[in-house]
Amino acid sequence: MSVREIKEAEWDELVLSGDNIVAADFWATWCAPCRALGPIFEEVSDDYPDIEFYTVNIDEEASLATKHGIRSIPNIKFFCSGLEVGQVIGYKPKEQLKQDIERILSEHQECIKNSSKVG
Repeated sequence: MSVREIKEAEWDELVLSGDNIVAADFWATWCAPCRALGPIFEEVSDDYPDIEFYTVNIDEEASLATKHGIRSIPNIKFFCSGLEVGQVIGYKPKEQLKQDIERILSEHQECIKNSSKVG
């Protein structure tokens, strides 16, 4: 799986509509923890083929960041069938990020089960 940068114009179509599971990493080029998390986010995407991984540059997509209440970065928001189901704030090493993803997925089994990407 690969990580793709997403723009506000495609947000509703790719994240909020449909029965997909999405991880969206809100970040900025000037943010050192964001730059450190980027390669980890990319690596983790390979471990979760049922999740669509996107990045959102908050400097380029400020209104999207504001709309989703981003106050600190890095901030990974998780969506299932268009609903926000969790978030991970700050830098995390790979194993911790995977644990956080597993926790979010387990807390929202009903949504995940109904996702067209799983099963």
